[in-house]
Amino acid sequence: MTLDQLRYFQAVCSCGSVSRAAEYLNISQPSVSSAISNLEKEFGVLLFSRQNKKMTLTKEGAVLLEQADLLIADADRAVKVMNELGDNRVLNLGVPPMLSSLILPIILGNFCKIHPDFKINVTEGDRSTLIRLLDENKINMAFLPHQAPVDDEYRSLPFAELNNVCCVSKNHPLAKKASVTVEELKSEPLVLFKNSFFQTERILERFKQNSVVPRVLLDSSQVSTVQSIVSEGIAVGFIFEFLLKSSPELVGIPLSPPMRTQISLVWKQGKHLSGNMNHFIEFISDCSPKN
Repeated sequence: MTLDQLRYFQAVCSCGSVSRAAEYLNISQPSVSSAISNLEKEFGVLLFSRQNKKMTLTKEGAVLLEQADLLIADADRAVKVMNELGDNRVLNLGVPPMLSSLILPIILGNFCKIHPDFKINVTEGDRSTLIRLLDENKINMAFLPHQAPVDDEYRSLPFAELNNVCCVSKNHPLAKKASVTVEELKSEPLVLFKNSFFQTERILERFKQNSVVPRVLLDSSQVSTVQSIVSEGIAVGFIFEFLLKSSPELVGIPLSPPMRTQISLVWKQGKHLSGNMNHFIEFISDCSPKN
């Protein structure tokens, strides 16, 4: 008995005939017929009753199908685990664009020096895109912004809690205020990140809760675009406070009430973690700027 024979047998059970199974598997009909015949000879049983070209699973065949499903699932799982182990020097990591300047220097400047043979592939995207890539196993882990606890289907490690601020140019009338409410911004033109960005969702929800219609001049996915438009005094924006360190031409005004966002490293629950991925989790746990 081989795994290929079991896969052919499984396909016949699923497709209902040798011809359809062969077409599904993209192999010749004689190959499928031979696999079924060899299994029947090996175990001394009939796996199918054949009447009028119709194949019906016998009770012995039903027992083999149950065992075949288990064996094939175990084999596929073993292949997946070993493939991940063989590629354990590579981490496919998702990062929101607004967080790149906070996260990547920590990783590239510290973790990669400690583990020079460890390769990190970074994919930038908004929260919904990164969750989809996690679910499709196209990335291993992602740094995600969130307010409520992370869903149970994922595991998470808190990384940082960031303050969201309103940002204006130095000459803007609001620049000297100690804090600002969305009511005070109802007449201000705004430049926002795309609606799919988690921070923008929260900002727009704050406006909605206060029955204020925002005057959105432009939305963008680029941090530099938002910073440039705000610094020119064209519009008011919203960014994480840490970004002000690299933008001395901008003034950050705390929101009232404050708006803080939790950032966590997230991966799928039950996902096999290679040794080096565990090293990365330990590193993030030790170095994360908790606030």
